[in-house]
Amino acid sequence: MEFTIRKPSLKVFVVALLCATFVSGVLLFSLIKMANTTPTVGGSFELKYRGAEWRFLDHNKRLNLLYIGYAKCPDVCPMSLSVVAQAFLKFSENELKQIQLLFLSVDYQNDKPDDVADYAAQFFKDFVGLTGTKEQIDFVVNLFGASYLMEKNPKSYIGYSIAHTDKIFFLNEKGEVIKSIANPRSDEQIYQSVKQLL
Repeated sequence: MEFTIRKPSLKVFVVALLCATFVSGVLLFSLIKMANTTPTVGGSFELKYRGAEWRFLDHNKRLNLLYIGYAKCPDVCPMSLSVVAQAFLKFSENELKQIQLLFLSVDYQNDKPDDVADYAAQFFKDFVGLTGTKEQIDFVVNLFGASYLMEKNPKSYIGYSIAHTDKIFFLNEKGEVIKSIANPRSDEQIYQSVKQLL
């Protein structure tokens, strides 16, 4: 018995080549798109302002600065908020209508909503002090890739301390991070960053 091996026709070869080229093109396009796409960090969130429900998308501005800390922080928080306040003093009334600073306290056990709101406003009258349940706070902290850790500290006047991310997140109207500044210690840097982003 003899077997005859047929050579593939030119038509089959061309079709196979076209399919392979198409698949390669799609894969290459997908890889290029993924390489040029920055993962989105942030988004909308819900917290409490003076005990009332507060939703970012209901109170957002053109540019929103977010700082995560706690009201009884002895050093880093007041230093960072003071620097932002100095930057805000440089803006015109029209610019101030387009920006806001949101301060989130992660000390859900000890920082009362009114205390957090008053604490933030003492640095600049329009700073918004927010808090929430542990679940709400953890959601926001994770949303922005931040962190905090509560520890007992006998040397502290309050008996504990909270290590937390020392960073200002610049958010667009959707709550997405468009820039961040770690260890914010320069009001001029914050001022120039806001001017560039407005």
